[in-house]
Amino acid sequence: MKKILIATHGHLASGIQSSIGILTGNKESVQAVDAYVDDSDYTEKIQAFLDSVEPDDEAVIFTDIYGGSVFQKVVLLHPEKYGVIHVTGVNLPAVIQVLLSSEPITADSVDALVGEARDYLVRVNPLPEECQCLDESDDGSDDGFFD
Repeated sequence: MKKILIATHGHLASGIQSSIGILTGNKESVQAVDAYVDDSDYTEKIQAFLDSVEPDDEAVIFTDIYGGSVFQKVVLLHPEKYGVIHVTGVNLPAVIQVLLSSEPITADSVDALVGEARDYLVRVNPLPEECQCLDESDDGSDDGFFD
């Protein structure tokens, strides 16, 4: 079974989990830990995730900031001892890539998926004034946007 944990500062983790539910309909495989939103010790939730991983499971923990406190807590729990891969710098495309991948989840496959997810982080150039790409009488629908 594929298992994913997203652990972040604030409500980013549950926000990504919600978006995954909307976009894929599959948020059961994704757990969220929103750290520092209350006084509870979020480390216990991360440990419970690690303890739930079975030998046949493919599991990944995503954290938000390399070197941040949530990252450090995960590192100190040694997810690799549970067969869990830790990825930091979480973004929605990366989680979706891992979730929907038909390939086995290995360090190499996750490295490749992380590389693909990086391609989704781009600066968007403004449209030129003369561009008629977007009709000003748009009815608000997305139909035809990508045509």
